Amino acid sequence: MDEFKKHMTPLTDLLPPGVREFLDGGGWWVILGVAALVLLLLLWAVVDRSVRALFRRRLPSLEEADRAFHENLADYPPPATAGYRLSLYHLPVRLRLVVMAAIGTEASVEEGTALELLDRIMPGLGAIAAQEQARIRIWPPQVSQQGFTLAFHRRTQRPEPEGELSHWVLAAGRAQPGRQAILLGLALWTEEPTMIGRLAIDTYQWLDVLRIKMPEG
Repeated sequence: MDEFKKHMTPLTDLLPPGVREFLDGGGWWVILGVAALVLLLLLWAVVDRSVRALFRRRLPSLEEADRAFHENLADYPPPATAGYRLSLYHLPVRLRLVVMAAIGTEASVEEGTALELLDRIMPGLGAIAAQEQARIRIWPPQVSQQGFTLAFHRRTQRPEPEGELSHWVLAAGRAQPGRQAILLGLALWTEEPTMIGRLAIDTYQWLDVLRIKMPEG
């Protein structure tokens, strides 16, 4: 401090006597403390603004992240014209979209096993998905069946307004392809529009809701 005072002498000699007495009585420490506090506040403001700008650029919002899983069925190409093999409540349908997700953070579903899992849920369903070129989407693990079902119906957008006839039927729920359950969502296209709309399926209802017509011969 003495060395600092010596350097500041040309400046302090110009100050009134009362101010010089204040400085000599410990006022320098007060001034240095205030200056240090101001510098710290300025540094904090710069760092805070930089961090906010960095994360604002790199981290998508929840809405943007959710939009990555949206499916607009109006953009899907028309289904193939080959004979129908799959039916929903005895109504012939085409399988156009398959969405799968594991339950819980310790499980996972791989896209490469999607067709095999479909065949385990219903024998022949994986082959139909491949034949009809259904789109396969794998979502991150989900916490609950109800949450997945609500998300699937919200993210999968049909061309027609709710409450009107539609060629699209959406079915979602829990499925049991083996010891480990998964969550499954299907978008099915009907040749004739219906009012079925959206379905929530329990674990063992898939075999009651869907039927497969085995090829002849």
